[in-house]
Amino acid sequence: MKQNYGKRKRITACAVLLCLLTLLLCSCTKTNKTEEPAVSATPGEAEPVNSPTPTFGFRDPSVENVNGYAETGIPQIDGENANLWNLSQAYWVENCVQGDANSVQAMFRVLWDEDCLYLRVHILDKTPDTEAESVYDRDSVFFFINEDAKKNKVYSVGDAFYAVDRDGRGYLGSGATGTGFVCKAYEDPAMPGYYVEARIPLMTVTGRFDRQIGFDIRINNAEEGKTEHILQWADSDCHTDATLQGVGILTMD
Repeated sequence: MKQNYGKRKRITACAVLLCLLTLLLCSCTKTNKTEEPAVSATPGEAEPVNSPTPTFGFRDPSVENVNGYAETGIPQIDGENANLWNLSQAYWVENCVQGDANSVQAMFRVLWDEDCLYLRVHILDKTPDTEAESVYDRDSVFFFINEDAKKNKVYSVGDAFYAVDRDGRGYLGSGATGTGFVCKAYEDPAMPGYYVEARIPLMTVTGRFDRQIGFDIRINNAEEGKTEHILQWADSDCHTDATLQGVGILTMD
């Protein structure tokens, strides 16, 4: 009997020790758990904390290839779908072509499907100005498309540019089509600035994985009816409405 009693005591002690070790491990697991960064759910909220840190200045002219990636997705151009947009990488428009780079900042994201590119641009700009007659002298965003990715010297079939001003008015540049082009602009309620969203049709190619197209984006910041500051993603010469030699390359991922 004494042997059985001693055996039961040892079993009980081992069980208690096992319970204590389990509780300690659970406590350590909870302590070391890290929270995922919050992703903005509505337009106007802050960008995810893992967005790249902006740097500004003239791009090194020896850097010929500026590359980015577009993710597959079909958002509505309505100021919603922030979670869908945030699946794509944010790219800063950091090449200061004219004026003071610190006066305006911008980032963009790109999605795609078989028929279109979808762009969402966030511009930080404290001086709204859309009074000029020309879109070139308004707060505006220009999109440049080179569908064969050959960086053509002059615009040819499949090349086009589009513009959207801060009031949401769309403009068709060389080679552009109004069929399938949709755009929207709205003020950022959280900080001085605005958003532009656009759906741009693909005219000569079909969107597919690993498809590459030439692409660039320009931000015009106007003051008193005249453009004072220009940022561009790839081209350093600001002649992209005439030649596509300086565009970057987007790969559909």
